[in-house]
Amino acid sequence: MRILALAMVAAVAATAAAAEAPAVVSPVISGKVQLDVTETAGNNYGSSMKLDFDVDAGDVATVDLDFSATDGNALTLDTWTVGTKIAGLGVAFGDNNDLMPETTADAAANGTLANPAMTESLMVTNNNVSVAIGLAAYTTDLADVSNLQGAYAVDTSAFGLAVSVDYNRTSENYVWGSAISGLAVGAVTAGSMLTYDNDADHFAYEGTVETGAITAYINGDEDDATQNVGGEYTTALGGTEFTAGANYDLDTEDLTPKLGLSFNF
Repeated sequence: MRILALAMVAAVAATAAAAEAPAVVSPVISGKVQLDVTETAGNNYGSSMKLDFDVDAGDVATVDLDFSATDGNALTLDTWTVGTKIAGLGVAFGDNNDLMPETTADAAANGTLANPAMTESLMVTNNNVSVAIGLAAYTTDLADVSNLQGAYAVDTSAFGLAVSVDYNRTSENYVWGSAISGLAVGAVTAGSMLTYDNDADHFAYEGTVETGAITAYINGDEDDATQNVGGEYTTALGGTEFTAGANYDLDTEDLTPKLGLSFNF
């Protein structure tokens, strides 16, 4: 009887200790394998495969690793970011901390927004304010700062608003940016982005609309107000996501379609 009583006390004490101990949250690992088909030189079509790999450690830390590979080539790390929270501040280090407006179109092929280069950087976020310090050669000289970016973002009941700036230490050039998102207009959600390059004295813009599974855009600049229109349709079937879209160059009258197929895990 005495042994049974001691066992019951021990069991109650162990249960209480387990209830008081903080829960250990295991990292959540997720990813996506994506196959894209796009037009190549000579009006041919080629495909590329990309692997996105994400590790989410909740409030402790975040790790975002984007890998890509094409047929016959090795798997390479495209972009990466690691971060955590320190004394209420969000701190992230990596090469994916750009604070300027990001185009919906292909930035290299048919984007019009000014896109200052931001390689590896250290970013600090406090509530609505973010500051990123670009590092020209972080592996050899952490004091070699290439550029600085800052942004202020706020969400209202009607839309989201963000303003940002990039300062290049070498050229001493400023690029300003602004973005409005989530503005409900009837059955669609609209947004717009604007950049101004100080040295070039040049404005560029992009407007977007979303309705259901369709996202469309139009872009241009102060010299040519309508350069590209495009859109993308996305639908999910089980764990598979299918995308189909196209860009139409209004100046050259060239249509560039694209297809995508991704598997989430």
